[in-house]
Amino acid sequence: YLNRMALFTSTHFACAAACGDDWRQISKTVLDQLESIRTEDSGFNIGFLYITDALSENTTSIITLFKSVTGIENWVGCAALGVCTVGQEFVDKPAISAMIGRMEEGACKTFFATHSDQNEIKKEVGPWLNKKNPMLILLHGNASSDNHPQWSVERISDMMGGFVTGGLASSRKTPVHYATRIVEEGFSGAAFSSDVQVATCLSQGCRPIGPVHAVTRAEGQVISELDGKKPFEVFSEDLKGMVEKKVGKDPEKIILEGAVDEIAPEFAHLFKGEIHVALPVTGSDRNDYMVRNILGMDPDEGHLAVAQSMTTGDTLMFVHRDDESVRADLSQTLVALRTRVQQERGEFAPKGALYVSCVARAFTEFSHGHPGGEMALVREIIGDIPLTGFYAAGEIAGGRLYGYTGVLILFL
Repeated sequence: YLNRMALFTSTHFACAAACGDDWRQISKTVLDQLESIRTEDSGFNIGFLYITDALSENTTSIITLFKSVTGIENWVGCAALGVCTVGQEFVDKPAISAMIGRMEEGACKTFFATHSDQNEIKKEVGPWLNKKNPMLILLHGNASSDNHPQWSVERISDMMGGFVTGGLASSRKTPVHYATRIVEEGFSGAAFSSDVQVATCLSQGCRPIGPVHAVTRAEGQVISELDGKKPFEVFSEDLKGMVEKKVGKDPEKIILEGAVDEIAPEFAHLFKGEIHVALPVTGSDRNDYMVRNILGMDPDEGHLAVAQSMTTGDTLMFVHRDDESVRADLSQTLVALRTRVQQERGEFAPKGALYVSCVARAFTEFSHGHPGGEMALVREIIGDIPLTGFYAAGEIAGGRLYGYTGVLILFL
């Protein structure tokens, strides 16, 4: 079978996507659509290419074909469990989503770097950085080959400057990403100069369920004391407050009165999502935070293990994620971005867009191809502008690594 999306174009970008059974047919369908609007003097010189991991073994052939047919040498992207385009997601099936763009000569520079030698970036991009002031750095990487991807993202951000955004490849196989050539380890991407006008936003998708707590004792990933108390006690208090707020009754009274069955549906709805920890970003003026998984909790000792190295003096809060919170936050964030661009530029007329969403969203009712899903909501608010993107194993924004978020990059 073959399913293709309509071609979307603007003055500077064009996108197309398709899914099917064979990489050759999928590629041909996407390329035929892109070629239908390309002329010898159209000036397209950058390509964004996202493929699902079902096609990752054919990555070399796909990139070679796209280069050959389009004449565009510079392609950046990665393989992921899901890819997206205007108004639609393709998750867990063979699919390709691509966008081609036209930039001023020298406004964009592709690069790659392994973790063992990030000086590769300096060698590749150094001369370009001497001439250009980077506005945006689009970064793709492989989390499984790096024990500390957050540190690597921060180092690249310090090295290159500009607003670093993008995501980590998600795959059941060896994650692959590319910037003209394929890279299995490290990072790759493209740097865009200040000649390229952009606007970005980050949608958290989680709601705090209690106040910010101080880590008063921790070692590595294990927190043994929060606010001078056992972390399990603090977590239980916050959870109790969330249940009481949602249900309108003290959970202990519910149990004592034997009324659990009456509010069981409410509890079921409440815990359809998940509880995580969130680390507030120091100095942020937007109540920004980075969400991390809870790895384990010991009710006897009261200890809490999280997917982040913690030290005494750090802060955290507990957050809850479900389809409702993801939808509400994404809607508010996109409307705010649209309003900001409208006020700053006098119009909202972006030429193209990239979208990076968390792979955890890809398998929820909100995102997995359902009417009114994630990409449908993005399309409703942002409009029918060329867009491509993927579902990541970690989203990057502002040089920080996030989880459970959605990142939108608009080319203005």
